[in-house]
Amino acid sequence: MMNRREAGKIFALAAGALVAGSAKAFAEKLPATAPGQSATHAGDSIGVDNLMSEPLEQMQNPEVRMLTLTLAPGSVSHPHEHTGPVFAYILEGTIENQVDPNPPKTYKPGDFFYEPAMHVHRQMKNLSDTETAKVLVFEVGEKGKTFTIST
Repeated sequence: MMNRREAGKIFALAAGALVAGSAKAFAEKLPATAPGQSATHAGDSIGVDNLMSEPLEQMQNPEVRMLTLTLAPGSVSHPHEHTGPVFAYILEGTIENQVDPNPPKTYKPGDFFYEPAMHVHRQMKNLSDTETAKVLVFEVGEKGKTFTIST
């Protein structure tokens, strides 16, 4: 399982490469492994687990945002869509998430998911009535435009 520091390092590398306009530069920094495979950098004690790979669509003036969502106990998000792809990693708590056309799914710390652009995100629910949940989100969109549209 990846810890917060490792997730932050990978997301920071990705964000830097994409903001600079070079997804290729990001890919070159990671070992060539398929999702679910592991690799260790030569001469380095840091192992990298490729959790998932998804192609990014071409877009004008791309921007990458990395943020954390903190969900209060029992909270539920409203339906919305994202204008670009979203990658999420559960840091704390247990959530239920549903993005069309898939059924709701439960995620715990260390789990992750992908949301394709313009798929309705029906809900993200904190399943605890007493503890907060925290999700690390990496999203891609067009600079100067909204990343999230209410439905």
